Amino acid sequence: MISICGYLYDYRGFLGNGCVNINDQGTIDSISKLPKMEKVYKFEKYIIGPGLVDLHVHLRGLDLSYKEDEETGTKSALKSGITLVVDMPNTKPRLDNYSAIKSKLNSLKEKSYTDYGVYSAIPKNTKDMEEVLKLPIAGFKIYPEDIGNRKDMIKEVLKLNRFTIVHPELPEAEKIHDEENLLRGILRGCHLEGAAVDVIHKFNENAKVHITHASCPSTVLEAKKFGYTVDTTPHHLFYNSKNQGCYYRVNPPLREEYIRENLMKLFIDGNIDALCSDHAPHSKKEKENFKTCPSGIPWLGSWPWLIFRLVKYDLIKISNFFYYISYSPSKILGLNNYGSLEKGKRGNIITIDKDKVWRFIETYSKAPYYNHFMEENYGFVTNAFIGGELVLDNDNIIKGKNIINPF
Repeated sequence: MISICGYLYDYRGFLGNGCVNINDQGTIDSISKLPKMEKVYKFEKYIIGPGLVDLHVHLRGLDLSYKEDEETGTKSALKSGITLVVDMPNTKPRLDNYSAIKSKLNSLKEKSYTDYGVYSAIPKNTKDMEEVLKLPIAGFKIYPEDIGNRKDMIKEVLKLNRFTIVHPELPEAEKIHDEENLLRGILRGCHLEGAAVDVIHKFNENAKVHITHASCPSTVLEAKKFGYTVDTTPHHLFYNSKNQGCYYRVNPPLREEYIRENLMKLFIDGNIDALCSDHAPHSKKEKENFKTCPSGIPWLGSWPWLIFRLVKYDLIKISNFFYYISYSPSKILGLNNYGSLEKGKRGNIITIDKDKVWRFIETYSKAPYYNHFMEENYGFVTNAFIGGELVLDNDNIIKGKNIINPF
């Protein structure tokens, strides 16, 4: 079908100057020095790497489409080089039953510009759980309120040994909302994160658990003690609780500088398994009232290139970049055909101008990115392919015909 040629990189490092050859099934047929397919894309100055994977996004949609929808969210993701997103279930209606999840999957199939998946929330009862399991879901999501309200169903879900992603805070954390970010970080302290990890482990010591958006070093270490995988976010790595106001209000909250620095050190030292955006869009109006503004930072249009700053500063290597945002999240999700440039892998490929420095101004998202406006980014995605089909050509986004749900 096509050959994509340039400087080849993935989680293993520099693979040489060569070509990725993708067949008609949208999978990598071979890696070679010279192109083997009839149609050839040559990117002599750019990095060729696997498409990025974001295992934690909130695309909203359905009744919350005024905040974001599957089209605007995945277009933003694609512009960042993200070719697979996995959507969270706390939209409206809540995705905890067959009907709601089926509607969401249909909406994603119709509107998504990237490969996609969706998590189920903890179902209300075993009958709903059995029905949900008939659908191609990525796994289950546990929220703090579930630990208080749906303990028995959490235990039933953990027995399934299906992928389960956990927001690590106790339900008491949800009572703390309208304080400024410094105080929120203290009141919603690290102890609430670590305790939540302990509670999940006590429910089932052998379950397949992933801890998401860890904001504290102690949470990472607690998760590792039990053999769990764990990710963190760009805002917890780069921002601290001195960033005030609605546009920096997130759950878990931003932490004091010494906590942020130690979390960054854990990441750079290789103690965190993956990165994700926790893209959480809200309307401009919702973010205007400090007392009532909902938590969340929108990130899909830019976040990998804030992380690439660490490559430019020689704090991580290009191979680490692809490990944390492509290979490792794919492995965590159980998607062994994503995340690297190898024969048989899905032909999701991006090209990167590694030397470009640019400032973020806008993206396709409906949400305002005021937290990140005019922030400096390093590295820039020029092209993207999904299943071997060109879907991003500089600023031109094309709706692909090969978009899939791989779960």
